[in-house]
Amino acid sequence: MNTQALWWMLGCALVLRLVLALVTEGYPYDMSCFVAWGDKLASQGPAAFYSEGYFADYPPGYLFVLGLVGLIRGVFSIPFESPLTYFLLALVPSVCDCAAAWLVWRVAVRSMPDSKVPLLLAAFTAFNPLLLFDTGVWKQIDGAFALPLLLCFLLLEERRYLPAAFLYGVALAIKPQALLFGPVLAACFLAAIAQEENRFRAFARCFGGAAVALVPPLATGLPFYGITSLIPSQVEKYFGTVSSYPYASINAFNWLTALGGNWEPLENEALLGISWHTLGWFFILLVTAGLVFFAVRSGHFSPLLLAAYYGLGVFTFGHCMHERYMVPGVLLALLAAARWNDIRLYAAGFGMSLTGFINLATVYTLAGTEDEWLTSATSSTVAVLDGLAETVCCIMLLFAVWDIALHGHALPLPARSRAEEAVPAGQPRWRPWERRAMLGLTLATAVLSFAYLGDTTAPQNPLDATDMVLTEQVTVEGTAVDLWVYPGISFGGSLKVADEGGNVLFVQELGYSTCFSWSETRLPVTAGQTLTVTVENAQVFELAFRDGDGNLVPVTGGGALLDEQSAVPDTISQLNSMYFDEIYHGRTGYEQLHKMPVYETTHPPLGKDLIMVGIALFGMTGFGWRFSGTLFGVLLVPLAWCFARRLTRKRWIGAVAGTLLALDFMRFAQSRIATIDIYGTFFILLGAYFMLWYCQSVLQKGVNGSLLPMALGGVAFGLGCAAKWTGIYAGAGLAILYLGVLYARWRQKQPGFREEFRTAALGGVLFYVLLPLCIYILSYLPYWWRDPSFSLGDWWQCQVSMYSYHSNLEATHPFESRWYTWLLGLRPVWYYQNTHLAAGMKASIAGLGGPVIWLAGLVSLVVLLWHQVSNRGSRAGAGVLILYGTQLVPWMLVTRCTFLYHYFSSSMFCLAAIALVLSRIRNTRLAQRLGIGLCGAALVLFVCYYPVLSGLPIPEWWAYALEVLPSFGFY
Repeated sequence: MNTQALWWMLGCALVLRLVLALVTEGYPYDMSCFVAWGDKLASQGPAAFYSEGYFADYPPGYLFVLGLVGLIRGVFSIPFESPLTYFLLALVPSVCDCAAAWLVWRVAVRSMPDSKVPLLLAAFTAFNPLLLFDTGVWKQIDGAFALPLLLCFLLLEERRYLPAAFLYGVALAIKPQALLFGPVLAACFLAAIAQEENRFRAFARCFGGAAVALVPPLATGLPFYGITSLIPSQVEKYFGTVSSYPYASINAFNWLTALGGNWEPLENEALLGISWHTLGWFFILLVTAGLVFFAVRSGHFSPLLLAAYYGLGVFTFGHCMHERYMVPGVLLALLAAARWNDIRLYAAGFGMSLTGFINLATVYTLAGTEDEWLTSATSSTVAVLDGLAETVCCIMLLFAVWDIALHGHALPLPARSRAEEAVPAGQPRWRPWERRAMLGLTLATAVLSFAYLGDTTAPQNPLDATDMVLTEQVTVEGTAVDLWVYPGISFGGSLKVADEGGNVLFVQELGYSTCFSWSETRLPVTAGQTLTVTVENAQVFELAFRDGDGNLVPVTGGGALLDEQSAVPDTISQLNSMYFDEIYHGRTGYEQLHKMPVYETTHPPLGKDLIMVGIALFGMTGFGWRFSGTLFGVLLVPLAWCFARRLTRKRWIGAVAGTLLALDFMRFAQSRIATIDIYGTFFILLGAYFMLWYCQSVLQKGVNGSLLPMALGGVAFGLGCAAKWTGIYAGAGLAILYLGVLYARWRQKQPGFREEFRTAALGGVLFYVLLPLCIYILSYLPYWWRDPSFSLGDWWQCQVSMYSYHSNLEATHPFESRWYTWLLGLRPVWYYQNTHLAAGMKASIAGLGGPVIWLAGLVSLVVLLWHQVSNRGSRAGAGVLILYGTQLVPWMLVTRCTFLYHYFSSSMFCLAAIALVLSRIRNTRLAQRLGIGLCGAALVLFVCYYPVLSGLPIPEWWAYALEVLPSFGFY
């Protein structure tokens, strides 16, 4: 038994919870209640706490802890919103969480001595995402409530009835939800009567247990209510709290929510004229009947098993459930898995930990927003899908309980993981056909990506009235009905058209949102009429007058406003106009090229430097400002091919990965828009590739023989950071792998490790700190070209300004989305809509998640995670999960407006997970068929959705058919 590792692990779990408590604000409604209750108790004492009209729906048990927190805050004058307040509130539940993890370890050691499984079970419990979020982020007290319940049913396993009853009373004194487990306690005591030969003794123990269970609630309630009103007040408190939320579900993602019952009043109709109240009680009675059946028929009576079944069964199928009511049930399932050494119980606890985590995260992030009641299409879809997944996990638990309770048949966890070779196998040689295939796929991707990208011609010579007012006289030679305007850079200007009499016919405000985008305005003009065009504090590249048939009307005069009529497009579309954030990043590329003051400074400049290169090569055209991003999107395909091939050492999997990415929705759409996310994603995957190469090389040749991938990895990391700060997230994953492979190298016990360690330390500082910093600073060269006085001090102020912008951003957007919706791509970003089409035609561009990579990748990631936590993992699987997690987890803590495309870089490791899972399928022919099937599905879906990825006009029926989910709104 490696107790030293256990204590280190528990210590890290405790520290992690407390750090999360310090950096997050907690669920606002619970936080305000906890702080207010603690302050009132500390200042007025228990006798005055439950005053008339004062809201306090918790029984007295835990109020003493909150009162102590209030007392400490008062002594040290700690403000309500201070991180120290959050720390104090999370401290006791955090310790209890770790105690629960220790308990799981202790029970597992008894069931599985001389095995690593107990430590693995304890690790999963200690770092369980549901518990981490509930205690560290939400700052609820469920850990303190669940611990006495765990001890209660564990003691019942040992037939220690009276101590168990007392611990149940402790849980009851803390939260009324302990009443949910009352039937299990009763079943255990009644079963003891049936098993006991001395019936009088058994009955006495039963009534004695009931009395003992009442001691903690009554003892803790006495200072609050006094002797005379103690029992009536306690009864009113418990049953009043239980009945205070008359809804089918109160944000609990369970079976009733999957049926549409979230926040539905109990009296409303659910199904076939049956109310939610009736339906909920029917399911609860059904679950209770199952409890009685298992208790009576069980040949292997287990209170832990029954408690896990009943707690999670009532949560899943009962009414009036809150989102956190599943926490003790999940812990009981994990403890039962440790007691019975059953992988199905562990899998159910694992699955419900993930569904519960999504449940809590959804409710937490939407608190205080317009979607607080989860009524939007996106959040309701999350609730339904998560509720269905939770129900499946509960049914899995039911089958395990049936098999164990009735037949005593447990499916044990693997005793040891599959041994991996200390020195990994080498890479297969590249064959000519493989190179040709990769080149062919890359060329096909290039043709697909560059086609219909943007016009190669556009007006290039503006009338530049920046910081001034310029006028031009224009004579229209024919009858015109429309005026087209193509503005350039403006920091707040205008364009005005007046007739010969000075009457203003048209005014257009020119700002950041109008740059390099054609606009059309109704402006009837008779032949021969002379107009005066005034431009103030703006660039205007071209004007165009159109007749009723849409033809260009000849003009004379106008100077630079009308000198490039041949470059005027036939129609207005995304091919010749900027859309979405192109008006920031594409514009900045133009400004940098022409040494103008830059508008967009909220991201590092490398991505805009690369956009600038495309503009320099092809002009300020739709093709020019999108060229570089599209090129990098094409290059992602062979990079993904090489990454998957190196990861799995299988040629065919590289081809599958490359094909899937070539047909991925997000890669296609995000690379064809002049924004910077494609560059960050490319360099993140490139850095991961070099780190993978480095790790494999270190295990084969040592650190000193792996300097090339070490250095190249540092270059890629620096470029990623200079493209977008999400590259810094990747640095956390790279650091973990860098240190992890050094540990693996040490375990190989090769001579000369001290020298290798020094090389790794020096290389880490040189290639992953100093070199990236230099690259990052060099990305600001265009700033220096524009202004030679630009200094390091100015550079630092740029960083401060960027951080301030992102940390204080409070903007909202109709297509923003939270991280948990990204996993299934539920809320696409609507980038563009073409409003210049004939009736019956539609054209839009949206950033969608590729269904194959994102959905199959999510399944593959869950499979990899399950393998890791069930003692069947691998170094490669752990590496993919680390790279994925370090890209996604930071977004869980971000409170600003976020979008689906922020998941783009994470999706690269969804692809890696698919590759790894396919490579682990023993039947190679089956794996290859699955790979081909995935590619075929990706191709069919890409063809169907190509119009909404490219902006191609299509009939309305086709457009509306693509909006397959209620949260899809892009036409």
